[in-house]
This record gives sequence, structure tokens and C-alpha cells, in this order.
Amino acid sequence: SCIGVLVCKKNSAPISPVASASSAGALEYSTIYSCNNLPRILNAAKDDGWRILGAAASAPAGMIDENTGEPLVCHDLPTLTDDRSTILVLGSEGYGLRTLVTRACTGFVRIPGSNDIDTQGCAGVDSLNVSVT
Repeated sequence: SCIGVLVCKKNSAPISPVASASSAGALEYSTIYSCNNLPRILNAAKDDGWRILGAAASAPAGMIDENTGEPLVCHDLPTLTDDRSTILVLGSEGYGLRTLVTRACTGFVRIPGSNDIDTQGCAGVDSLNVSVT
């Protein structure tokens, strides 16, 4: 199992002591990859058989599973039990996933909270702070 972090050069903080401190030391234990075009990388990974999961409170309306033809739903992260090669995509604080990144996703996951309303993304953790200032 390989765990790494992929960041897009545009709109990302450079690797620095501040970024390391913000990561609470996790930066020291992760491999960091950088790219110029995140949607292109995600689509290439999808073509190579990777599962691309976007973190979201709910699945975007109108997105269809390419394999089944069914609308995509947002699954609870703890319910994913298989060991397929997976890229988990986190959006920016406030804006979430960008449109082209969302379109590259093969599915969506949410992190359930303690006061969940239902399993289709209507509650749970609404935002993760993945920014460094």
C-alpha cells in the first residue's frame, strides 16, 4: 500500500516549514507529488484503472456512473471496504471540488458525523480544512 499526497502547483502552498507545521508532522511521513493539471492526472489515473473518489457532502446532481449508467451517490467513507487502488480528492475550503476535478471522479464519499440525518449526504462533515496560509 502506497500513500502519498498529490497537489496541484497552482493555488497550493509550497512545501515549507509552515506547511509542515500545519500538517502536524504528517508531511514528514508522506510522499508529496506535484502536478500542473490535476484533472488531466486524475483522468489518466482513471484510464489506468484507479478509482477516483471526491470528498463531498453529497454527490453532484446529474453525474452518471460510467459502468452502470446509474446516478452517482455519495457513500460513507467507512463503508468502503475493498482494496482497489484509490485516489481520494479533497477540495479547497469554501469552494470544494472544482468542476473539471468533479467530472474526473468515479464516485463520491463523505465523512459521517455524529448527528447524521441520512446516508445520501444530507449531513455529516461538511468541510475539511485542507488549506495552508
